[in-house]
Amino acid sequence: MAAAYPGTPSSEILPGIIEFKGREKKEIYVEWSVNERCAFEAAFGAAMAGKKAVCIMKQVGLNVAFPPFLAGKDMALNGALVIISCDDPGPQSSQTEQDTRLIATLLSVPVIDPASPVEACDAAFHALKLSWRTKRPVILRSTHRVSHAREAVQLLSPGSRTARLHDGVKLKGGRALGIVASGMSSNVALDVIAELGLQRTISLYKAVTIFPVSRTLLAFTDAMEKVLVLEETDEVLEAFIGKENKVYGRRNGYVPRAGELTYNVIRDVIGRVAEETGMGESVFSPDHAIEEAVSTVRFPQRPPKLCAGCPHRASFWAMRHACPEAVFSGDIGCYTLGISMGAVDTCLDMGGSVGLAGGFANAFQQDGAFVPIIATVGDSTFFHATLPLLYDAARKGKRFVLVILDNGTTAMTGMQPTPQSGLRADGPAGRRIAITDVVKSFGIGFLKVLDPYDMPLVSATVGEAVDYLKKGGKGPAVIIAIRECLLFAKGKGRQVSMRVNLEKDCVGCKACLELFDCPAFFFDEKEGKVKADENLCVGCGTCLFVCPMKRQGKSTFSFQESYFIKHPLG
Repeated sequence: MAAAYPGTPSSEILPGIIEFKGREKKEIYVEWSVNERCAFEAAFGAAMAGKKAVCIMKQVGLNVAFPPFLAGKDMALNGALVIISCDDPGPQSSQTEQDTRLIATLLSVPVIDPASPVEACDAAFHALKLSWRTKRPVILRSTHRVSHAREAVQLLSPGSRTARLHDGVKLKGGRALGIVASGMSSNVALDVIAELGLQRTISLYKAVTIFPVSRTLLAFTDAMEKVLVLEETDEVLEAFIGKENKVYGRRNGYVPRAGELTYNVIRDVIGRVAEETGMGESVFSPDHAIEEAVSTVRFPQRPPKLCAGCPHRASFWAMRHACPEAVFSGDIGCYTLGISMGAVDTCLDMGGSVGLAGGFANAFQQDGAFVPIIATVGDSTFFHATLPLLYDAARKGKRFVLVILDNGTTAMTGMQPTPQSGLRADGPAGRRIAITDVVKSFGIGFLKVLDPYDMPLVSATVGEAVDYLKKGGKGPAVIIAIRECLLFAKGKGRQVSMRVNLEKDCVGCKACLELFDCPAFFFDEKEGKVKADENLCVGCGTCLFVCPMKRQGKSTFSFQESYFIKHPLG
């Protein structure tokens, strides 16, 4: 069986298992679990019952699954359990970096670090057999460069005794400098060594099995005069090697202590160390000048933004327009991008918006002040991490507004179904659990359901919710803003747009550019007007509510003119 909670860069694995299940006609139970702890415990239960199981998550998802992981790592299994934890050096799409290899090593759990899709396939095979033999969980750690890569693989037969894992010396050069690398860093290091013409002078050891540490790795480092360690993202191999007087790494500042080890970073590190160990003349090859010239190319900076037509943008603008003095407690997901609209002040972890809002409410009440607090959370995160927090806030009457941004899918990680959709991972319909029913069951006194595209109504409702709390109403006050994700709707072939005349009545004040942050907007310097890029604009019409000219009644615009996209629930 396979259980997962979607989280970049791990989201593609379960759909891959589903595709494999159908193509090979295999009997595999698959599920999108409501969170990582549920995924871990479901897989662990299957493994205890004698099945071969896998649970899949991103690196910060392992934090959610940590209680059963910590308690179950030494429990005997009747079957086998592989934990796939996909790390995110950089981080590219996470709130923090985290090295799963480090926690696995500290807890004495075997961990494998593949450097390619082929190796990931072989590592999964090896990990499952190892877990079956030892009756203990085994971790497969991937990074985003491996997780997001594609490669043709040859499947190993069930009777194969070993997987094709290449743990050992990958390049045999001299003994003056040896490089120890793992994961994608080993691939990049090999390319850089070849590019700099140092194959005969530098030896490279590729580590695949991180724990238990290989004796051949320690023998390799003993044989080298100097050792450079390249690994993402913590000091794991470096700690095993020790020998601080001969090692170049994070501890002595040769390797950056944070961030992805990109090609440029690794090239700079190898070049510097090669120079210091007497190989400097080989570093400056003719190709180096070409690479330097290419690196001077400049591209326009485009910070992350919510998609054009995103219903969350409409909600954020309406919230801030209604109550600009509020404290906006944010969360993890697409809607974290509300920070560019001034509608997200905090971002801690999934569900943290509700927990922090409760803490803010307690603090302000203790000071005898009423400060508006508006928390936002998505529909998938609502089920993943918010239920205990909302129940606790409702039981204690904490006075804040919670806006649940319901776009009908887990949008940021690839459109996976939520419990409210009633869809299962492999297609069949399951039981639908409505957010409104859950909220009502907590005894919430203020509950409104609306369409975020109706921005005047959203603003008015937020103001009504704040007044309700200010006058002593029992909190939290909950608003559910329901409109389908535009990307999700397009994927189902729905008509989602009509032409919007953004230039009509425009006086060039740029308020829409500054306050609404839509990627379809651009300012035409020649005409002195804001225009919409027809290749990006979806014609949602929400921008027409943002224009001060239109709000002040200086145009012929009406609500009906914009509200032409039918509400997904009718």
